Amino acid sequence: MVEENRKDPRAEVRIEIQYRTGQEFLAAYTKNISGGGLFIQTSQPLPLNQTVALRFTLPGINCQFEIGGLVVWANSSPRSAFPAGMGVKFMEITPADSSAVATFVKNAGGEATGLDKKA
Repeated sequence: MVEENRKDPRAEVRIEIQYRTGQEFLAAYTKNISGGGLFIQTSQPLPLNQTVALRFTLPGINCQFEIGGLVVWANSSPRSAFPAGMGVKFMEITPADSSAVATFVKNAGGEATGLDKKA
């Protein structure tokens, strides 16, 4: 069993996310989000250490988030314990956006080990 290195609570939430690298614009769906980053479900994850510009909205929050991130985890083949996709760490986030994401996770019942309910 793999031990997880999570410091921020997370909320399971499926939202559309747009992301951009220096070369391309892409869209996919998230699996979860925390105050420190999110997981994007995709069969074609970006390489580790790739910077990305993220754009998304969260349910119940009238705000479009635009956050700079870094790919810190990727899996291109789906397995039962690890779905295909990539973990993106928030690197360029305003204090207001950070607070809004953290509040969303808290209100969704986020826990360090994940959630049973959907946001």
